[in-house]
Amino acid sequence: MVNSYYYNGNEYIPKDANAGSTGFILASLASSAIMGTLPAFAKPFNKQLIKEHSQNHLYKDAFEKSLEVSGLDKKGVEIIPAQYLNDMSDVFCGQNAYYTPKRKTITINTDKISIAGFHEAGHALNDLKGKFGKILSKLRYPGYVAAAWMGFVAMFSRPKPKDAPKDVIDHIKDNCGKIAFACWLPTVLEEGMASYKGIKLARKTGLAEPLIKNMKKLYAKALLTYAGRATATGLAVGAASMIMDYFTRPKKVEIPKFSLF
Repeated sequence: MVNSYYYNGNEYIPKDANAGSTGFILASLASSAIMGTLPAFAKPFNKQLIKEHSQNHLYKDAFEKSLEVSGLDKKGVEIIPAQYLNDMSDVFCGQNAYYTPKRKTITINTDKISIAGFHEAGHALNDLKGKFGKILSKLRYPGYVAAAWMGFVAMFSRPKPKDAPKDVIDHIKDNCGKIAFACWLPTVLEEGMASYKGIKLARKTGLAEPLIKNMKKLYAKALLTYAGRATATGLAVGAASMIMDYFTRPKKVEIPKFSLF
C-alpha cells in the first residue's frame, strides 16, 4: 500500500514508478524531437557558406590585412591557414573557422571562406579589446554546462504537490526551461558582437559595400543558428519539465463528502 502524506490539510499519494517511467520516455522523445529541429536553423548558413567558396578571392586580401588594420597583430593574434593542416576536418574543408583565445589564433581555410575570417577577428576583438565582450566570452562554456544541468533538473527532480511550500530548488525546477534559454544568451550576444565588429573591420580594410552587404546576410544566418539553439534548448528543457511534472507530481486524494440529509 502506498503511504500518503499531507500538505496544508490535504492528503496526497505519490504516483507509481510506472508513471515516472512513462513520463521519462515521453519527455526524452519530446526533447529529442525539439532538438532535432536544429539542422533547419543551420541550413541557410551552411548553404551560403559553401557558395562563398567560389568568390573567396574577393575577400581574401582584405581579410589577410585585417589584423594589421585592427591592431590585433600587435596583440599577438595570428592566422592559421587550415588548408595547410592536411586533414579532413570541417575547418580544412571550408565549412567552419574558429578563434582560440588561449593561443590568440584564428584557424580558417583562407582559400575558401575568408569571408568568415572577419567574424573570427571580431571574436578576437571581443577577447582582447572589450571588457563586455570578454565577460560574455568567459560566460560561454559555463552557460553550456548550466543549460545541460537544467536538463537534468527537468528529467530527475521530483515535484512536490502544487500547494506545498516552495524552496529555491522548486523555483528552479518550475523555470528550468527559461533558465536554460537564458544560459545561452551570453553566447548569442557575443556572437552578435563578433559579427558587428567584424563588419566594421571589413569596412576599415576597404572592402566594397556590395561585399559587405553579402557578409551581413551570411552573419545574420550564422546568428540564427545560435539563436535557434538557445530557443530549442529552452523549449526542450521546458517540455521535458512539464511532462515529468504531469507524470510524477503527487496526486491529491479527493475525500468523499457525506451528508446526513
